[in-house]
Amino acid sequence: MSVALALTLSILGGLGGFTAGLLGVGGGLLLFPLLLYVPPLLGLEILDAKTVAAVVVSQVFFSTLIGGTAHWRSGHVHGRLTLVAGVAAMAGSFLGGVVSKWVSEWFLLLLFGVVTLLAAAMMFLPGPSLEQEQIPVERVVLPMVPLALFSCVTGIVVGFLGAGNFVFVPLLIYVLKVPTRIAIGSNLVIAVLSTSSGFLGKLLTGQIPFLMTLAVVIGAAFGALGGEWSHNRISPRVLRYVYAGMVGMITVRVWVTLLG
Repeated sequence: MSVALALTLSILGGLGGFTAGLLGVGGGLLLFPLLLYVPPLLGLEILDAKTVAAVVVSQVFFSTLIGGTAHWRSGHVHGRLTLVAGVAAMAGSFLGGVVSKWVSEWFLLLLFGVVTLLAAAMMFLPGPSLEQEQIPVERVVLPMVPLALFSCVTGIVVGFLGAGNFVFVPLLIYVLKVPTRIAIGSNLVIAVLSTSSGFLGKLLTGQIPFLMTLAVVIGAAFGALGGEWSHNRISPRVLRYVYAGMVGMITVRVWVTLLG
């Protein structure tokens, strides 16, 4: 791996980590397409989708661990939700991480496109009202069984792609009307659990490129801290707009690639 590629990966990892801390999406939503498209644009090594997925699941694990810890300390994490959904996601993620060794790159890109499209579609629903945004975490009541099933499926996607938890944020915010900060903080902790088993599945099947992963994780560690600092200084409405805009742009870019 060249020095130029290592520096590029660290910068891209920082962007992914910043996204994780700011929006509670693990960073994989942004990092997956960045790693696919940016290095070739700079005349550097082309990374295939399987390599990207392995790097992303590693980065997401470390950046959500940092960001999730900070959100937990800020009181933005729903304990029962993270326990139920996190355990279900861990089971699905390990399965996806192991099976991903035998699926095609085209399937991985298609799966990413479908998941981003689903996340984008949910954002057409109205978000929480001002009153709902003020509900304290201990008063948030959620349907745990459906959430566990959805989280298990999301975990399988995370195991395949290293990304996928980002679809959980619009489900919590736009469908279940969970306050934005609680949805973001809780999803980060769920992402820690789901990506840990996805990372283990890829590690045991020899899919982790260690030097590339190290370069990305170093950048992500600094980015995650900056994102969490910014999160506490931006209003929930602006956070939703930023999230919706990013998902929309990435959805269009991925589907242009798939259909082009």
